[in-house]
Amino acid sequence: MEVNKKTSFVKGAAILAAAGLICKLIGVLFRIFAVRIVGEPGMKYYELIYPTYSWLLIISSSGIPTAISRMVAERAAVGNHDGARRVFRRSLLLLLLIGAITSALMFFGAGWLGGTVLNGGEGAKYSMMALAPALLFVSLLCAYRGYLQGLQRMTGTSVSQFAEQVFKFIFGLLIAGYLYKRYEGTDFSSAAGAAGLLLGVTISEILALVVMILFYARTKGQYPSLIEDPNPHERVIGPMLMIAIPITLGASILPIANFLDSVMITRLLQGIGAPYTTVLEPDFTFADLNYQALCTYVRSIINLPATLTVGIAMSIVPAISAARVRSDKTGVQNLSLLSLKISMAIGMPCAVGLSVLAGPIIRLLYSRITPEAYAIAVPLMRVAAFTVIFISLVQTATGALQGAGRHRLPMWFLLIGGLTKIAVNFICIPMKEINILGAVISNLTCYGIAGILDTAAILKVTKARLNVLDTFLKPALASALMGAAAWGAHRLLSGLTIFQNGWMAHAATVIAILAAVVAYVVFTLLFAMFTKEELAYIPGGRKLARFARR
Repeated sequence: MEVNKKTSFVKGAAILAAAGLICKLIGVLFRIFAVRIVGEPGMKYYELIYPTYSWLLIISSSGIPTAISRMVAERAAVGNHDGARRVFRRSLLLLLLIGAITSALMFFGAGWLGGTVLNGGEGAKYSMMALAPALLFVSLLCAYRGYLQGLQRMTGTSVSQFAEQVFKFIFGLLIAGYLYKRYEGTDFSSAAGAAGLLLGVTISEILALVVMILFYARTKGQYPSLIEDPNPHERVIGPMLMIAIPITLGASILPIANFLDSVMITRLLQGIGAPYTTVLEPDFTFADLNYQALCTYVRSIINLPATLTVGIAMSIVPAISAARVRSDKTGVQNLSLLSLKISMAIGMPCAVGLSVLAGPIIRLLYSRITPEAYAIAVPLMRVAAFTVIFISLVQTATGALQGAGRHRLPMWFLLIGGLTKIAVNFICIPMKEINILGAVISNLTCYGIAGILDTAAILKVTKARLNVLDTFLKPALASALMGAAAWGAHRLLSGLTIFQNGWMAHAATVIAILAAVVAYVVFTLLFAMFTKEELAYIPGGRKLARFARR
C-alpha cells in the first residue's frame, strides 16, 4: 500500500511537472514571438494587464480547485464515489457564478482599472476587455481539473494545459499580428497588438475547457461507488468554502503584491532616469524599460523551473488527504519528506544554472533583445534565479500543509512575506544604486520568509524528522559543482572562434546546459541524495539505482 501511494503521488507529480515544463517552454516561445510582433512598447500593455487578470483569477483557480481535489480524494479513499461526484457538481455551479462575476467586473471596469488605476490609457482598456471573458472559462476549467486531480487522474489536467498553451500561441500571435499590421503607423498599433495577444488567451481557455470536458466524459462509469453514500444530502458548498477561503486568501497575497508591483515599480522608478527615447513611442520611459526587462526577460524565465514543483504541490494535496483519512501518519510523514526532497533536488540546480548562465540564456531565448534591456536583465537574472529555491519550497510545503488539513497556515506565512515584499520595494527601488534590483530583492525576501516558515510548520504538524544533509546540503553542493561545470563549459566553448557568432553562440549555451544536466545527475548519484527505495518511485529511477550501484 505504501509503495502504491508514493508511486501514485510521484507519477502524478511527474506528469504535471513534465506538462508544466512543456507549457512554460511554449509560453516562453509565445513571448519571444510576441515581442517581435508588437515590440517592447506593445508588451508594456501585456505586462500591465496580466497581474490584474491573475489577481481576479486566483479567486476561482486556487482555493476551490484545491478544496475539490481534497474533498474528492477523501471520499474516493473510502469508495464513496457518489459523494465525490456530488462535490464536483456543486462546485461547478459555484465556479460558474464566480467566473461570471469576475469576468463582468473586469470587462465593465476595464476603463477604470486599465486606464486610471494602471495608468495605461485607452490601450490598456481594450486589452483588459479582450482578456476578461477568459475568467469565466478558466473558472469552469478549474472545477473539472479539481475533480480529476482528486481521483489522481493528472493526464486530463496536463493535456488541457498543453492545449491551452498551443491555442494561445497560435491564436494570440495570429490575431496580434493582424491587428498590429492593421493599425501600423498609428499611436494605437502597440495597444492593438497587445489586445490581440490577450484575445488569443481568451480563445485558448475556451478550447482548453472543451478538451477537459472530453476527458471528464471518459471517466463516467469508471468509478462506481464501493459503499452506499452515508450522507446523500450533505452540505458541500459550506465545507468547501471553509477549506477554499483561507487557501484563496493566501494564494491571492502574491498576485495582489504583483498587482501592486505593476502600479508601484514604474512610479517608484520615476525621477531616477530620463525618458527612454530610442523607441518610436515617446511615453515609453526609463521606468517602463526597467519594468519591461524584469517582467518579459527575467520573470518569464524564472517561472520555468517553478512549473516542475507545481506538479509536486498539486499531487501532494490529494495524496496526503487520502493518507490522513486512513489515519496513516507514517504515509503523511513520508510523502511530506519525499516531496520536500524532490523540490530541493529540482529547485537548487535550476537556480544555480540560471544564475551562472544568465546572459547566455537570455540571449538564447530572446535573441532580438535590445542592448539597453539586456544590460538591465542580466544582473537582475543573476540574483532573481535564487528565488526559484524558495518558490519550490513554498509550493511544496504549502501543498503538504493543505493536504494535512492546515490550510490557514500558508496564508499567514505568505501574508508576512507579501507585506515584507512591499516594504522592501518602498525602501530599495527609489535608491539609485539599487533601483529595479529592489523588486528582485523584495521577491527573494518574500519567498524566503514564507518558505522557511512553511517548512518549519509542515515538520511540526506531521512530526516528521527531516534529514537536513540529504534534503538541503547535498543538493546545494551538487548544484554548486554543477554550476562550476556549466560556467567552465560555456567559457571554454565561447573562447573558440567557431562559437562566437550567430547560431553557434547559442549552440555553446545549449551544450553548456546539457553538460550541467549530466554533471548534476552524476553528482546526485555520487552523493547518494536519494535512497534506492526513493529512486524506485521516480520515473526511470530504477535504472538510475542500478547505475549508481555499479
